Amino acid sequence: MRLEFIGLPSAAVETIHRTGLDSYGDPVERHPCAEEGGMPCRHCLQNVPAGKPFLALAHRPFAGRNPFTETGPIYLCDPICAPATPSPEVPAFLTAPQYILRGYSPDERIIYGTGAVTPHADLIPYAAELLSRGDIAFVDLRSASNNCFLCRIRRAA
Repeated sequence: MRLEFIGLPSAAVETIHRTGLDSYGDPVERHPCAEEGGMPCRHCLQNVPAGKPFLALAHRPFAGRNPFTETGPIYLCDPICAPATPSPEVPAFLTAPQYILRGYSPDERIIYGTGAVTPHADLIPYAAELLSRGDIAFVDLRSASNNCFLCRIRRAA
């Protein structure tokens, strides 16, 4: 099975930039990126370059709402960047030793027993294992230290 790592949909990112509001309806924060590699954009799946502005905001990367649709802090390039091309490769900005992977059902509910702190080297094998199951529609990759949403993993078309 082929997998692909995907960033946030451009339509969602365009709405954030146009309205200036996060998932709670609060204003996004704008900051200059002080250091190279410090702010991973969830749209282009690259680090915001040092000296360039970025947005910090609360985001819920789900279409619907239920008790399992988590909200967390994310960063986006400002102005809006080009979207990441879906790729079978782990995005280069993911350099931590481990991450949380968690499987979700088609109705965006956590599939219990799938969430695991996963070593960087095991991201693709574990995501493939989860996505080989018929009850899992997608896998979210989150920070193991802060639980921030980083990107989504799905079956490649």
